[in-house]
Amino acid sequence: MPPLGLPQDRDLPLFTYGSLSPGELASGLIEPLVSRHVKATAAGVIRMRDGLPLLDPSATGRVHGSLLFFPADNLDEAWQIVASFEPGTQYRWKTTKAITEDGRSIDANVLAGRKLQSGVSGDPVHDWSVSHDPVLSEGLAEVRRLVLEAAPNGVPAQPDAPDLWRQHFRLQASYLLLWSAVERYTALRYGPALDPWPRVCRLDSDLAFQDALRTANAEPGSIMDGRDPTDKVTFKPDFTGGARYYYQIRSNVSHRGKGAFRDARLVLKAVVELHDALMVLLSRYVLPPVQSGSSEVRLQHLVPIAEQA
Repeated sequence: MPPLGLPQDRDLPLFTYGSLSPGELASGLIEPLVSRHVKATAAGVIRMRDGLPLLDPSATGRVHGSLLFFPADNLDEAWQIVASFEPGTQYRWKTTKAITEDGRSIDANVLAGRKLQSGVSGDPVHDWSVSHDPVLSEGLAEVRRLVLEAAPNGVPAQPDAPDLWRQHFRLQASYLLLWSAVERYTALRYGPALDPWPRVCRLDSDLAFQDALRTANAEPGSIMDGRDPTDKVTFKPDFTGGARYYYQIRSNVSHRGKGAFRDARLVLKAVVELHDALMVLLSRYVLPPVQSGSSEVRLQHLVPIAEQA
């Protein structure tokens, strides 16, 4: 993936309208280097491509965001973080005149979208937040519905039969949809410029994710690679290795050679634990607890897992 590079005039502030904005998932990456930030608008609209907000500065409208100011001794580090976070395939640098809430006009660097006639979907919008992302809202709600419909009473012991396979495949569908949400979260948290596996590794080492697994009462364990039974992935009692463990389960359910009863129980355990941990993370960063962190939407409180482990 080609690097984004740095803006030409690095003394200007950054107008941000995406995941690096104050209060959004990636704000912590840049926040320590920001001397101050103010709300502002810039000319254009936001168009969406695969979950990423892209500024179209040629369209009529005003986009809501924030101006981030970097002190002189942090300039290089701050711009390097921005450039390594966003992919050069999606964005290019432009300058814009941002208007603050008190009416001041300030020149700023901004990331405009590339090739906005290709691959964008939906109506343009004037502001963006991860809390509006359909994968992390409606998508996770659909995960819950699938699990509750497929296994409201867990996975009882039974021989392989069509009904058990139907249950297994519906749980598999819920888990793959859940991983779409996890990958969306990691792209917005660690940067869409990273490939999927490095983002899984970042999630694996993220202390906030490890703490979320604790809060979700996830049970450590180990899983073999379905392609290589000598390769074991371990989710350790100190809650390290969790992301790799759940990712390996995701990989295994996509491969041949399943046993419906054992694998259905394993996938049910994984989808409940990973879903609940993701909801904990979202409640801490963006979404109100009533939407994401409360017990009403935690699968552990809705599906019997412990006695089925």
